Amino acid sequence: MQQGSTLNLDATESPAALSILSTPLQLETIVNVLRSERLAWQVITGLRLYESPGFVRGFAGRFPGFDAGKPSAEAQGYLLERFEKRLHVRIVPRTLLIEIRFRSRDAALSAKVVNQLIASYKASESQGRADATAEASVWLRGQLQRLTAEVELKEKRLGEFERKHGLMSAEQQTPGGQPVETLRDPVQMQVDETGRLLAAASGDRILRESLYREAQAGNPEQVLATNPEMQAEMGPGGAALVQQLRARASEAGVELAQLKAEHGPNFPRVVELQRALAEIDQQVKAEDLNLTEAFRRTWKAAADREDLLRRQLDARMEDGLRQNDAAMQYGVMREEVAAGRALCSRLRQKIEEAGLTDGVHGSSISVVDPAREPFKPVAPDLPLYLGITVFSSLWLALGGALLLEALRPVGGRPKAVAAGLVIALVALGSEARGQAPTPSTSGLPTGVVRVPVDPPVSHAPNPKEAPPIWNSAAPAQGQALADSGTRIAGMAMALPIAAGDFLDVSEFHTPEFHAAVRVAADGTVGLPLVGQLKLTGLSEQEASRAIEKAFVDEGMLLHPRVAVLVTNAVGQDVSVLGEVARPGVYPYTVHHRMLDLISSASGLSPNAGRLVSVFHRDDPHTAHPVVLDPSGTGGKVDHNPELAPGDTILISRAGLVYVIGDVVRPGGFAVDPVQGLTVVQALSLAWGSTPNSAASKAILIRDQPGGRTLTTLNLKRMIRGQDPDQPVRDRDILFVPDSATKTLMNKTLESAIQSAIGVTIYAGLVYSQRF
Repeated sequence: MQQGSTLNLDATESPAALSILSTPLQLETIVNVLRSERLAWQVITGLRLYESPGFVRGFAGRFPGFDAGKPSAEAQGYLLERFEKRLHVRIVPRTLLIEIRFRSRDAALSAKVVNQLIASYKASESQGRADATAEASVWLRGQLQRLTAEVELKEKRLGEFERKHGLMSAEQQTPGGQPVETLRDPVQMQVDETGRLLAAASGDRILRESLYREAQAGNPEQVLATNPEMQAEMGPGGAALVQQLRARASEAGVELAQLKAEHGPNFPRVVELQRALAEIDQQVKAEDLNLTEAFRRTWKAAADREDLLRRQLDARMEDGLRQNDAAMQYGVMREEVAAGRALCSRLRQKIEEAGLTDGVHGSSISVVDPAREPFKPVAPDLPLYLGITVFSSLWLALGGALLLEALRPVGGRPKAVAAGLVIALVALGSEARGQAPTPSTSGLPTGVVRVPVDPPVSHAPNPKEAPPIWNSAAPAQGQALADSGTRIAGMAMALPIAAGDFLDVSEFHTPEFHAAVRVAADGTVGLPLVGQLKLTGLSEQEASRAIEKAFVDEGMLLHPRVAVLVTNAVGQDVSVLGEVARPGVYPYTVHHRMLDLISSASGLSPNAGRLVSVFHRDDPHTAHPVVLDPSGTGGKVDHNPELAPGDTILISRAGLVYVIGDVVRPGGFAVDPVQGLTVVQALSLAWGSTPNSAASKAILIRDQPGGRTLTTLNLKRMIRGQDPDQPVRDRDILFVPDSATKTLMNKTLESAIQSAIGVTIYAGLVYSQRF
């Protein structure tokens, strides 16, 4: 913050300064000053916070022999870091208010720190204003000393002249009652008047010369702004214009620095800002020269007026020497002494007034609400901690239930496992009540029993570990791939860029450069900022590098990052129809075998079959059958033929078998007529049965020409190999019922475990509050 001087040579008061809280930038400046290390150290040493346990504990043991007058760098940094972490200064939104908070263990200490910080800021601001006034007064004190010496010399000469010539004068009373010593001679009176004018002109010439010298040193607009007399004489337009130009130059400089970080010197906006800065600089220099010249003219005018009055005085003295040379000389000397005394008195009075005014000048900020001792601590927040405890209890209860579910074997007896878990929880709860728990940072006492988090052991199959099934892609995966678009971003074109292709070109640092263009017949494209470039015969990466090189060569960007994407390649596509996730027309890329195109269509649908018909462009009515080989064992037959641009592939539909009832993932699953599907395989596709299912009472429903048949199956014996696995056909339904006895028993055990965990946690919390 720049402090202003209270010194002013004019008799009238200067206009009131604008409030320092008038702009958000000045508000942020005050906030940063309040956070400064200088004020923080003043508060620390003023309140001796290093001795207060509410601020820091064990400081004397950490830094023995600490001296606040000569602190070590480590100790000072430690105190300042703790002070900055606890001090919070912010601007109240949509106001001109600043909020200051300080957190410590001592409530009274927090209020003292905030009040002391505000007092230190006010004292620092007053000292800065006093320093600025003292600096501005140095030059005038020198002038005052020189004028005082001249006046004393003139007084000495005047006394010698009186004694030598024996001159006498008469006293007259002024309208104010003050006696005035005058000479009776009319010529002498004229000489006296001219002498007074000459003395005033000399004083005016001295002041204007000092202003001119200060304007030559720099910033003539500030010299003009601090002198209302010169503003009234020269007008405030020049200073206001220079201030506006400097503000524009500052804004343009900030924007230019931001652009130069990523753009080259020939970037249009960079060139425009450089020209604007040059023009503004020339205008500022021109206005400064104009203001300096105006100061020089006023000084020259004052000097000419002084010379003119001096010549008039000399002429009148020559006329008066014939009558009373001595009287005239006496009057001139007397008036010069009086004028010098008046000027010295005026300068001395202004310097004293400036010092007094600066000493009593109020601060630029005012305290709306002084800091007071808070009646309620900020932390700990008991309702919040209680909420965290309840939330943690619920999660622990849920985790215990899930752990019990994971530890229960398929078809086994869960009672023994559940009973063991309950006994372990009760034993741990008893041990927790036997000792006083210590609060931890997680919000729960460390003495409270926690269910150990073990890797889940579940009979349900993991979909990522399931065996690959060629025709049963998961719907979620198919949908995710379907949403990825017709073409994956960043996939390179198989063929080079050709005439007629549509390109999408973008640059990371310059959003306005984004363009969708078409390659012309001559192989060129027109791009902003770089002009015409020939891209035919290049891949997408090569075209990106060519455009980046053009940016650097043209001086537009220093580190360009260009992305080129061929959105439409004319005449280079393949149609994929039938049982795929996203049927449609796909570009003919570097990977153009049949399985590559099926992958581009997001894979096969769950109902896809193994038969694929391929139609070529030159013979669209003839189907070429291809059998998919998911096992990869058919080496003699080509199951993944090469495709040509314009080909069409059609994937057939497979049969379905439905698995419903108490299974993990019920639904319909594809049946390969070549490989076939059994009951156990269909059950594995449904991720197996649930723990509450009656696997020994499964039913296979099949449609026959004579009607629907029902077959009871024992899935447990089939899985163990005790019964033969039966094949399933298209449109078969496998139903797995649930067991009411298992469901009731599992729910009862889960409720008991949850109740035991909740009671244990509550008992631990109550015991911790007592101790």
